[in-house]
Amino acid sequence: MCGIAGLIGPAGTDTPARLEAMLERLVHRGPDHRGTLVDGPFALGHQRLSIIDVSAAAHQPMLSADGRHALVYNGELYNYRALRDELRDAGIAFRTDSDTEVVLAAWLHWGADCLARFNGMFAFAVADLATGDWAAARDRFGIKPLHYAVVDGVLLFASEVKAITAALPAPPVFRREKLAELLLYREAIRQDLLADIHTLEPGHLLHLTGGDPATLATQHWFHVSDLPEPGRAAALARQSVDARLDALERVLQESVERHLVSDVPVGSLCSGGVDSSLMTAFACRLRPDVSVYHVDIADHSERRWAEQVARHLDIDIHYDRLTRENYLAGYIEAIWYNDAPLTHPQNVPIARISALAREHGCKVLLAGEGADEGFGGYDWRYRLRWNWLRLARRTGLLARLYRKGVFALTGLWLERPRHDFIFRAWANPTDVLEQVADGGFRAALERDCRAAYGFIQDAADREVQAAMTADYRDYIGAIVHQQDRASMQAGIESRVPFLDIEVARLAANLPRADKLSRRESKRLIKTLALRHLPRAVVERTKIGFASPAADYVRSLGDACFADGFLAREGILTPAETQALLTRDPANFTHMLYGLEFWGRMFCWGQSPAELNARFIG
Repeated sequence: MCGIAGLIGPAGTDTPARLEAMLERLVHRGPDHRGTLVDGPFALGHQRLSIIDVSAAAHQPMLSADGRHALVYNGELYNYRALRDELRDAGIAFRTDSDTEVVLAAWLHWGADCLARFNGMFAFAVADLATGDWAAARDRFGIKPLHYAVVDGVLLFASEVKAITAALPAPPVFRREKLAELLLYREAIRQDLLADIHTLEPGHLLHLTGGDPATLATQHWFHVSDLPEPGRAAALARQSVDARLDALERVLQESVERHLVSDVPVGSLCSGGVDSSLMTAFACRLRPDVSVYHVDIADHSERRWAEQVARHLDIDIHYDRLTRENYLAGYIEAIWYNDAPLTHPQNVPIARISALAREHGCKVLLAGEGADEGFGGYDWRYRLRWNWLRLARRTGLLARLYRKGVFALTGLWLERPRHDFIFRAWANPTDVLEQVADGGFRAALERDCRAAYGFIQDAADREVQAAMTADYRDYIGAIVHQQDRASMQAGIESRVPFLDIEVARLAANLPRADKLSRRESKRLIKTLALRHLPRAVVERTKIGFASPAADYVRSLGDACFADGFLAREGILTPAETQALLTRDPANFTHMLYGLEFWGRMFCWGQSPAELNARFIG
């Protein structure tokens, strides 16, 4: 895991200094080594966190054997050994034991076709120093980040937005049209909150020719709608539930085994929930030296569940105690490292537990993200939606009679029951915003995924399967963004075995009944967990952290909004901010306070230390 940065275009006398400024903002991502290369139109930089082949031979930027191509790479290629053997059979020699050299050799041997062969998380860029051609790629699910901007004829790219802003000639400007997205979805779809700074989408390539940023173009090499496979889905449906359970166990265990590859100590995050506990069980069985970590939250403690897991697995767990005081002490700094307002309060505990792991000599942590999206874990997104669709289908006549009755009594024709009819609007504002706030992104994504499941006859099953697969691109985006930024804040590489491509392919093709029923969610995962964990842990109700964290933040008061970023930039007046916070504090607290502090840092240049001293104390 590392941080990458670069500039491409006409070289100026300030190019090396701009590159150094970018890398200085990425030191936390790779504190082990800094490498730079300035050659023709290219200025490439790398901050290294040494994980595989920690020798100096694997430092970056890495040059090809003939010196013509240069690579900067952030991530891990979990099947790099198998690919290296294949490339050696093709006559390619290797100088290191790193996955970095495999990425470079694979790109030069197969071109962009190598991406489909990769099983891993990555964002990398390859420069042809002879022709000036350049390309960058990002992994399927966007686990590793890559941002870019073209300013004054120069392309800037980096692992984090703050690295790009360090090289801009003027302060960046917030894109106000993103406010509706942030308030509706608690995220910006492509994290492009600042004018002219963009995010390379997951499963996409970025390339240019001749060192000329004017030729910059993007193309996709993977889309989540590629995951459903009619033949595989049919074959799985013909199997018994026990056979599919065995297949899930095998695929998940193989994924965890791949994710344990490392030349440095590896740890596991264990919240006491099903997903992280199951992953911890596999990890500790495969590699007994794995260290395990848990955040004990003062107001919503799950420690007793983590302790049950520890006793069952006969392992020790390292604990970090999270309180209101130390949450707030790390809050503003978490926004800085997150590159965006916090979409969820988990950034602070992830950063704290990552720092604890670093203190224990650990550089890699396994995390349980991705299981809910693939296996039907969000009741309110999947199971309730499936139940509603089945009900609507079975009571269609009653629904039509209901609408006709309302029309006869009131003159209003309701397409569906509504409790919030707004008399000044002809249309439901929510319906309009869902279509236009994100530029139609979600509508197109759902349409593509629904079409990919066209082989499923039952409409309700097709709808929820499409929703789960769409969330591999949509809902998971903010989660992996948070996981990457919060863990890298402490120089920790976070790995997510549930987002292994083989696990995702299996999940996308399992029958709906393996994921959810009328009353139960994540059925196959829970059944598998019973093979490895105490029943009480598997069947317990998960405790949420959002509400107490919102109370922590609200206790800061309203001083930050008076003559603050939101007010002075004409985004929201203090009265409008207060109205939103009063109406729905659980949803709006993190976003509005986060946007205020984010804007002060990223647009006004105020430092986290300055804001902490003024507002936290």
